[in-house]
Amino acid sequence: MGRTGKRFLAAGIALGLIILVAVLRLAGKSAAAIPKNPPGTTGSSAGNLYNGGSFCESDGIVFFSNPYDGGSIYAMNPDQSGIRKVVTADASLINCAGGYLYYFSASSAGQSGLGYVRDGRGIYRVDSAGKRNILLKQITTDTLLLYGNELLYTNFTEDEKKQSAVVTLSSISIDGETERPLLSEHPKLGCVVGTEVWYAGMDGDHHLHALDPLSISKREVTSLNMYEPDEDNGLVYFLDMDDDMHLKVWSSSDNSVRIISEERIETFNRYGDTIYYQTIDESGANNYAFKRIRTDGSGEEVIYEGVVRDIQVTSQYVYFRDYKADLPIYQLAPGASSIGVFSGAADAVAAP
Repeated sequence: MGRTGKRFLAAGIALGLIILVAVLRLAGKSAAAIPKNPPGTTGSSAGNLYNGGSFCESDGIVFFSNPYDGGSIYAMNPDQSGIRKVVTADASLINCAGGYLYYFSASSAGQSGLGYVRDGRGIYRVDSAGKRNILLKQITTDTLLLYGNELLYTNFTEDEKKQSAVVTLSSISIDGETERPLLSEHPKLGCVVGTEVWYAGMDGDHHLHALDPLSISKREVTSLNMYEPDEDNGLVYFLDMDDDMHLKVWSSSDNSVRIISEERIETFNRYGDTIYYQTIDESGANNYAFKRIRTDGSGEEVIYEGVVRDIQVTSQYVYFRDYKADLPIYQLAPGASSIGVFSGAADAVAAP
């Protein structure tokens, strides 16, 4: 090949690279052009997010992280029919709204999606059909909350001496284009009230605070030391850190506090007028139990003897796992007196 031919070849290669870059940029912009959510949209319930966010319900579909398939996200109807796989992932803190899922993955190993954008643990976005799985932010976090058109998340970094972790709160837009710092503290988010996110402090005081993410303004709601606050129509259900982690409810209208359970409790999740909670036994007798009780303090009942984790509530079932085992996933229909095993999660993986 002569010099002229080589020049034409080089020019052709350069032009091809330019076109390829342009196509990739257009593809990235197209992937980011997702519909805006209505103001006040939230991605999951406070109780589900406090308990790990392995289940999330939106528009009549339940999405869940399936431990039988490495934590991959599956979808089903609330009655457990029509189970299908959405995306290969190691998913937790699942939020869903507007036809999209947002989740945290502690590992990118085995993830399906756009290879050039998935290169580590972080916050991902995927549509409900399992397409366009995109890494929005490479991060280590323990809180992820979809609020409107932003994802609020904690960010763990090392201090200058690399002796401890520094935790801050930031946000990223759902299209991944805009990031903002919000707080220089470590909140545990989940409870949204109007235009504010209510949370109990994790460092410093443990009072109930309210953050307006749009204006980045913060106020104290009450000086009660709370853990896992869950608000419903002016009533805030919480564990009282000043009273041996008893389950209580605070009224924002008259500042009154009422005890629901005088047991020491590790965590809880509420659905309507029923609260599901895990007790802590410090007597040495190992009398741990997973229980439920009505919000008025009546109807206390033992569901499971032992210690459970990942208490998740959907419109038709309560799901949980034994503290010492990833499998199986147990289930309880609201009002039912006995538990069962969520066999559909395993069957969906085993099906050809």
